[in-house]
Amino acid sequence: MRLRKTALCFAALITPGAAAAQQGPVTLYGVVDLSLAGFSTQDRGTALNMQSGVQSGSRWGLRGSEDLGNGMRANFQLESGFLANNGKSAQGGRLFGRAAWAGVSGGFGDLRLGRQTSVSSATLADYDAFLASYLITGAQTALLPYNANRADNTVAYWSPSAGGLRAGVDASLDYDGGGGFQTGSTSKLYSAALIYEQPGYSVTATYEGARWADGTVQSAAMARAGSARQPQAYTLAGRAMVDAFTLYAAWSVMRNGSTIPAVPSPGQRAYFPGSTVHGVMAGAAWRSGASTVMASWQGSLPGGGVLDREGATHSQQIYSAGYVHDLSKRTNLYAIYGYMRGAWDDPSWHQSQYAVGIRHRY
Repeated sequence: MRLRKTALCFAALITPGAAAAQQGPVTLYGVVDLSLAGFSTQDRGTALNMQSGVQSGSRWGLRGSEDLGNGMRANFQLESGFLANNGKSAQGGRLFGRAAWAGVSGGFGDLRLGRQTSVSSATLADYDAFLASYLITGAQTALLPYNANRADNTVAYWSPSAGGLRAGVDASLDYDGGGGFQTGSTSKLYSAALIYEQPGYSVTATYEGARWADGTVQSAAMARAGSARQPQAYTLAGRAMVDAFTLYAAWSVMRNGSTIPAVPSPGQRAYFPGSTVHGVMAGAAWRSGASTVMASWQGSLPGGGVLDREGATHSQQIYSAGYVHDLSKRTNLYAIYGYMRGAWDDPSWHQSQYAVGIRHRY
């Protein structure tokens, strides 16, 4: 009898419509993504290993919503990333490194507070045949704002749609820290997106800018590169549906460096004060039954500032192909291949990346 009561209590905690029914359902969800992946490059040879999260980052999470009446809802999301190949936590070991926010929504729009993906990068993922993922095949390789940029202590707002037009804006009071009230000496992230959607096409314009505080690793790296300027990026992207095809195109202008505090892609640099890098992408996805075929081309062209002084002005191009087959609504197989030609400081450099994997969603 005691065991039966314990089981019923546990079911009430995790089952929508049980004990939590008075406060609104809570959904447990997740993704497990595993692949065999490898790379081949002229300076490091060839390597093959198991990778987690090639198509979608492996994760588990909780999300919930409560009806407050008068068209308003209270919402939350807690999402934890992990590496399915070894069971370790991702995002630097954070418990909820992918998302940890609460907010309200209604006729006025959607307001969220907490750790979340920037408005800009969350928007751009939908404007790429490879969904800003799949190793170097995703548009985040040449167009750095496509990288998922998650920031702590963020206030984000999305307007309601009006005739297919909606806008979002956010500001992080402390990009990667404990918060508190020392906002004058903390790193910050700002972004915005404007989206216009119609049944056959969609276009977006986004902005993202980082402000690295004095004394941080990022500001020191910028100074070593020749300046304390702050990075910012502007992106214009679109997609159009033509029968079974979806066509994608994007253009980014990136100034001074990447808005994520890491080396963004092979053959590039995270900090380039005084320099401007143009990124261009064109791609397509073809859907037939349970199968999808993707292909894209990306290019980046650096110049100006420190990159001119150090001769890192060579273009880089990435050619990509991929295939996804749905085994069910929640499980699919995938295979991808990407070839990168040219580093910013070496036009003859090249690298290949490839993977075959399985993704399951629950």
